[in-house]
Amino acid sequence: MTLSLPVTFLGDRSGLSASILGLGCSRLGSTLSGCGGAAAEALLRHALDAGVTLFDTANIYGQGESERLIGRALAGRRDEVTIVTKAGQRFTATQRVVALAKSPLRQLVHRLPGLRGAIASRRAAPLPRDYSPAHLQGAVEASLRRLRIERIDLFLLHSPSAEAIRQGAPFELLDRLVQAGKLRAWGISCDDGAAAREALRLPSVAALQLPLDVAQAMRPALTQAAGQGIGLMLREIFAGQAGDAAARAAALRVALQFERSVALVGTTSARHLDEAVEAARSITSPPSRPLETSA
Repeated sequence: MTLSLPVTFLGDRSGLSASILGLGCSRLGSTLSGCGGAAAEALLRHALDAGVTLFDTANIYGQGESERLIGRALAGRRDEVTIVTKAGQRFTATQRVVALAKSPLRQLVHRLPGLRGAIASRRAAPLPRDYSPAHLQGAVEASLRRLRIERIDLFLLHSPSAEAIRQGAPFELLDRLVQAGKLRAWGISCDDGAAAREALRLPSVAALQLPLDVAQAMRPALTQAAGQGIGLMLREIFAGQAGDAAARAAALRVALQFERSVALVGTTSARHLDEAVEAARSITSPPSRPLETSA
């Protein structure tokens, strides 16, 4: 039985409602995280049972394994969840070859600490970007298959620069995919304020995803955007606060003060997720951000 957790309406442009907490799934299926298979599926089902209804992933997370895990774990409960995925970043040819050896690499990582460091360093480097309509069309179809769904609730361009947004290559395609029923709505995951400001100029953008520190620096613009029907997902809320539960709760309170917002908790620990859920339940909604309670 699903427990109660406050939910918020993400705005008229998407028409989506979701729990005020979302699970960030970037580490599920990762070679380094060690959270894959049955353990990852159990975490996903635990999150849903705890009242978390929004799951945020991307086609590159775990080389696609994050999406596959979500598809398997949440099968049969599609009407209870809001699924967010992203595309626009690509692996290099070397990374695609390495992905084929993912299972043995995961075993070696536990035996060879130096290998873990090498993989982590490699991952820190920026990936190539491709926001062409051809690439995104294929990415959407592949994500639908991995997620085992017929429509993505919210599809995000993954970390485009302000200049890439100004060029506007994929927007007509994304609007067509909404009309075709492949996407319910689309938005942009931004890494900085310049990209976010460009994104807010687009009439079809239904939601933004931002680091919390970027959102705080542009709060007035985001308040105005909420009034225009644009939703917000906040990430990197607990950056630099490992081991400090009080600081994490305070950061979560800051995130949940934004209108039409969902706070994303990226974790592979059921205990840490439960801590965030309990903190969110204890936070009183400000009057400007009415919340409903899920059944």
